[in-house]
Amino acid sequence: MSKIITIWGNPNSGKTTLAIKLAKELSKNNNVIMLSTDIIAPTIGVLLPYSKEKDKSVGKLLEMVTLTQEDILKNLITLKDNKNIAFLGYAQTENYKSYAQYTVDRANELIINLSHLADYLIIDTSSIIQFDLLSRSSLKLADEVIRLCGTNLKAISYYKSIFPLLIDKSFNINKHIKILAKLKDGEPKAIITNHYGTIFSNLPYTEELQIQYKEGCLLNALSNKKSVYYNDNLEKLLFRITGKTKDKKNVNKVNNVFKLLKVKKMKEQDEDE
Repeated sequence: MSKIITIWGNPNSGKTTLAIKLAKELSKNNNVIMLSTDIIAPTIGVLLPYSKEKDKSVGKLLEMVTLTQEDILKNLITLKDNKNIAFLGYAQTENYKSYAQYTVDRANELIINLSHLADYLIIDTSSIIQFDLLSRSSLKLADEVIRLCGTNLKAISYYKSIFPLLIDKSFNINKHIKILAKLKDGEPKAIITNHYGTIFSNLPYTEELQIQYKEGCLLNALSNKKSVYYNDNLEKLLFRITGKTKDKKNVNKVNNVFKLLKVKKMKEQDEDE
């Protein structure tokens, strides 16, 4: 059964970096789609700066009259060296005027269809959820929401401003997995935690991760000794999500998964008819 994992947080909390690290780890034994919803600063150019597939965009899917699985598959960006992971987001140069407005129903339809194509759907949301229907739907439809909590006063101010907009029970804000993000040595962890309540774990600031972000190589492993704590907490989070410990022996056993799932779905439809 597929699982939808939404990553949300204040601006500059590390949503995109965590999303791609989770997606890569999960893709070692599962098929994974990573959806990026940010139209203000599209992230595909950050994640895959050397990709030649410039014409693929989630915006095209959101404005289609009829959304089909074939259309979704055509807009997924895949990797040559890892067939178990695919990406979908807005393309560079696109902005909120690039496409027609879409409805909540279309946002829900896209997310549900994507979840049918993979074992895990990782959604990297925009922080500006009050104006982003796709991000709002991602919060409501998620099986798990990982909320990244920044360690500065601006991050705390963000949440105090945004929470009144999420009072609807469908957002399930009390069930979010809360993580302190980019925690640096010497910062008053106890004082910061008081503002957020129960914290599941910490994702520390690492220089290596910042370099990967700047150089567009976030798919690379974190190998620096100072990144060990980040990797340990990432593994802890993976266990919370999957209920499984890291399996180093069984890696990359799923191949051409997106194409195969399409065939499976078509067969099921033929049988129903």
